[in-house]
Amino acid sequence: MPASLPRRHALKLFGGAAALGTTMLLGRCAATRADAGDGDADGASEPVGMRSTVQDVVTGPLRVGAWAAAPVAGDTGRASLGFTECTLRLVVRASVGGIRPRIRLSNLHGKAPLLVESASIGVRLRGAQAAEGTLTQVLFDGERRAVVPAGQELFSDPVSPARPIAARDVLLVSLYLPGPTGPATWHPRSQDATWIASGDRTWDGGTLRFTKREIGWYYLTGLDLVSTTAGGTVVCFGDSITDGSSPALTRPGGRWPDALAARIAKARPDRPLGVVDLGIASNRLLTDRQGEAGRSALTRFRGDALTQPGLTDVILLEGINDIGSRRDADGRPLTADELISGYRTLIGQARAVGAAVHGGTLTPFQGATYYSDFGEQIRQRVNQWIRTGGAFDSVVDFERAVRDPRYPGRYRPGYDIGDRLHPSDTGYRAMAAAVDLAALRG
Repeated sequence: MPASLPRRHALKLFGGAAALGTTMLLGRCAATRADAGDGDADGASEPVGMRSTVQDVVTGPLRVGAWAAAPVAGDTGRASLGFTECTLRLVVRASVGGIRPRIRLSNLHGKAPLLVESASIGVRLRGAQAAEGTLTQVLFDGERRAVVPAGQELFSDPVSPARPIAARDVLLVSLYLPGPTGPATWHPRSQDATWIASGDRTWDGGTLRFTKREIGWYYLTGLDLVSTTAGGTVVCFGDSITDGSSPALTRPGGRWPDALAARIAKARPDRPLGVVDLGIASNRLLTDRQGEAGRSALTRFRGDALTQPGLTDVILLEGINDIGSRRDADGRPLTADELISGYRTLIGQARAVGAAVHGGTLTPFQGATYYSDFGEQIRQRVNQWIRTGGAFDSVVDFERAVRDPRYPGRYRPGYDIGDRLHPSDTGYRAMAAAVDLAALRG
């Protein structure tokens, strides 16, 4: 622990060895207590539900993930330039409702400490405009300003908004950054615009000053809250098929995790689940990549997935980009056994923290730019193992949900966006419908 940080502040930071220790706590308790001060600035702690290892049920309020995005390094465009003397207004959608929301900030890929001078949260009316009376100040260890060291992440204090957050609420999180920040930690494929205004406009509920728009979520990587009814958090983990591509990028709420969240909210309103999307476009299971494609699933799984508050379930859909590249992490020809070994590693890590892992079969890619018969053979073998190997807690047969019955190596007509790789809205809805809700642990 850095000697210069107060104990409470330091314990809220995620990074290095601290992240692993916190991961173990989160998974086994299926709840989050970032530290003993996870309450108001006066130190009063909040009630948090605990999962019984005997009855496998949650008793009492539970802090769960309502939204999340996986962070990557900003090495192109605006993300590579960073920000100076401006307010970012980021748009996120809550998958589950509750009270006492917190935000999670990431400077994981930063080269210098990130100073956030002021922050607020509110409910969106339209565009960058907040609904009247909903803007609420966000504090960090009782203070307005926060410093996130390079390579670290930080939770805010719980916030007391004017009204509880409702499932599917569209929220505005505003961050004033004096800067210069240097290259930003961000998630490129935001489903809505990030609005930018000069100066500190965290308390400005209007739109007049927010004259610039960018695509991407900058620094904000999570929002969680306390629910009296939720059973846990479902992490959807993967690549661009999970992260979303056009038209999902231009129509917020269009990815299969969004469709799954809506389905859960409708099917079990008295026992909802938080659903968070931790896909990264171009991500691979085995191979670390530079910039927006992010670190491999094997590298990022602990920090991105297993630190999610209230974690109960992971739905894993990853590997098609490895197959498309035809190479393993060492540049040698890829084998199905290497992918299977990677899956086994992630399954073991998730089960070590008490989470169930549900294996998603790899969707078709015949006709995609990186298709090969060699890759198709690997995909078929991997899918056969996912279905019959018994390694996962359940199987989500995404392939069967979207494939053409006459040509199983291809998407059903209308189920992809035309590139033979990424699902359309219809395909995404079919994928969400393929999840067996009864198999979820939460």
